[in-house]
Amino acid sequence: MPIKEGRPAMARIALIVFGILVLIVGGLAVAASLIPTETYKAEIEKQVEQQTGRKLTIEGDVGITFLPSIGAEAEKVRFANAEWGSSPDMVTMESLQVALKILPLLSGNVEISRFILVEPEINLEVNGQGTPNWQFAPMEQAAEAAPGEAAPAEEEAPAASEESSGGSGIGDISLGEVSIENGAVSYRDQQSGAVYELTQINTTLDLPSLDAPMNFDGSAVWNGDEVNLTLTAENPRVLIAGGTTAFTLDLSAPKVTTSFDGSINQGDQPKLGGEMSVDIPSVRELAAWAGSPLPEGDGFGPFNITGKVSATPEVFDFSDAELAFDGMNGTGALNADLRGQKPKITGRLDVDKIDTNIYMAGAPASSGGGDTASGGGSGGGTAPAASSEGWSDEPIDMSALNAFNADLALSAGEILIQKIQIGESALGVKLNNGVLTADLSKLALYEGAGTAKVTLNGASATPALNATFDLSGLSAYPLLRDAADFERLEGNAAMNVSVDTRGKSQKQMISALNGSGEMRFTDGAIKGINVAQLMRNVFSGALTGWNSAEAKDTDFSELGGTFTISNGILSNQDFLMLSPLIRVAGKGTVNLPQKTLSYRVEPKLAATLEGQGGETGSKGIEVPVMIEGPWAKPRFTPDLKAILSDPDGALNTIKDMDSESGKQLLEGLMGGGSSSGSSSEEDGEKKNLEDAVKGLFGR
Repeated sequence: MPIKEGRPAMARIALIVFGILVLIVGGLAVAASLIPTETYKAEIEKQVEQQTGRKLTIEGDVGITFLPSIGAEAEKVRFANAEWGSSPDMVTMESLQVALKILPLLSGNVEISRFILVEPEINLEVNGQGTPNWQFAPMEQAAEAAPGEAAPAEEEAPAASEESSGGSGIGDISLGEVSIENGAVSYRDQQSGAVYELTQINTTLDLPSLDAPMNFDGSAVWNGDEVNLTLTAENPRVLIAGGTTAFTLDLSAPKVTTSFDGSINQGDQPKLGGEMSVDIPSVRELAAWAGSPLPEGDGFGPFNITGKVSATPEVFDFSDAELAFDGMNGTGALNADLRGQKPKITGRLDVDKIDTNIYMAGAPASSGGGDTASGGGSGGGTAPAASSEGWSDEPIDMSALNAFNADLALSAGEILIQKIQIGESALGVKLNNGVLTADLSKLALYEGAGTAKVTLNGASATPALNATFDLSGLSAYPLLRDAADFERLEGNAAMNVSVDTRGKSQKQMISALNGSGEMRFTDGAIKGINVAQLMRNVFSGALTGWNSAEAKDTDFSELGGTFTISNGILSNQDFLMLSPLIRVAGKGTVNLPQKTLSYRVEPKLAATLEGQGGETGSKGIEVPVMIEGPWAKPRFTPDLKAILSDPDGALNTIKDMDSESGKQLLEGLMGGGSSSGSSSEEDGEKKNLEDAVKGLFGR
């Protein structure tokens, strides 16, 4: 029965070994209690200074224990800063407490029962030459180097053997009470001038075993706001070995809240993967809080994003993303690349709307009432109140376009550009070094459709804009109302426009506007003006204002022309309107900066009821009218000499009317009764043309 006898023997041997260890440790403890405290302090200070070249000062008491753990405690500790540092100490702390269990070391395990830093203050600095204060020069190395010579290079350590470098050195690690109490960390970069500071740092770390979850909980104050951070790692041993383990993180602060639930890999290229969410009440406030304030202006407010993330320290990929930013909501996929001088964002987004007015300081607010981007119809016929307001002098700040670069494919349910409202659209957006290019391949605009390209250049001190539009089927009234504050025209519109401008305010941009285009309107009306009635009234005296025609409308079948714009002055030389009984030609200029016009309109009472497709050279009485003055209240004056230049045409118009009703209308306009045939035809022919014209216009 030797086996049974062997077990008590082994137990006795173990007890003997344990007893010897207890005697040794107990002896050390007794010896330590007999050694003066100043001896510990002096030796510790000496060793630290030899290894770092910096002076360590322990102003308080020092205590060392050996049972039941090897422990040390030091109070009022100071560690000197580099000579060029802004403060005399790199590290100070009220006390340091460390305790390491002895017996687990025998089996290759490390159990730290206590590691506590009380009120540590750590000052990190980089000088003007880029040298950090955590770069040390040991005294031995400095002494061996001759003056003016570099310190000798350390001998290359022999390569570790597989046995010595294997994972058999430490079986396990266990952390008990590990914490920082009321600490502070500061960072100063003398090259860039950057200064960052964390205060009121309080942390706890719980690690029962390398095979058990690690939990970290901490808080600190940054720029006046408390930041709380918690994280867990499911299997620290796998993580240390470069593998992948489950990982969660939650960070909360008044300016930002974020959470992550997935996995982490600490290999050669650290990587995160999982579900992530970020909630920022104000991007502008967050940037200022983080020490990188955005230029003054509007926008960059609330931001929220959730989705699946795959991230390295420099590249973030989001898929199945749902985001909200400045009141705009969207879904899609995004990639953020932090390499390079500026962040770059690429991907695809489907958003409900894009409101550019938010980012253009000084731009007018989007119209809240009236027709929507897809609505409008013919609109109302009420005349607007006269406006004496000019263009805004408020600065337009596009410098925020320099914050990042982007290459995005977007679809939007609505786009707002100042007062212009664009409906469902698809566009590609590229932002490169402050230049934003939006290429709209699908554009729904005021019941019509088309394509457009808009470029905003915020790269220089003076913002610039370039825009081209090719549109058809538009509702003219709401479009002109929102684009130019003009509410006098309705109908179906088609246009192509190319304009460019630059300026630091809306007023400067209007004054520098250049371009060209063509506009055609069909089946519409000029609101508030009855051209035939106007021609009758205008010769009764010069008229002022749009309402002089008794707020009636002039229907038309065709209206349009081409135009050029030079430094804010629009010139049109081929205006033409076709309407039953009326032909209107025109030419002149519109001063956009001053909101005035100087235009010659040549209405002709035509001897035909044909409208669209009718002949432009129909016979009739031409009644030229000059329209001059401000948009809101122009002045109308007649050109009598032009009317009397064709007496035969005026008389023959009445004879050549191809419709009895049209003839009656024309004669009615001339102040006569119905055509009963009782009047002598010869008397009508002998009637002096000037008297006829005067009768036509009630004079």
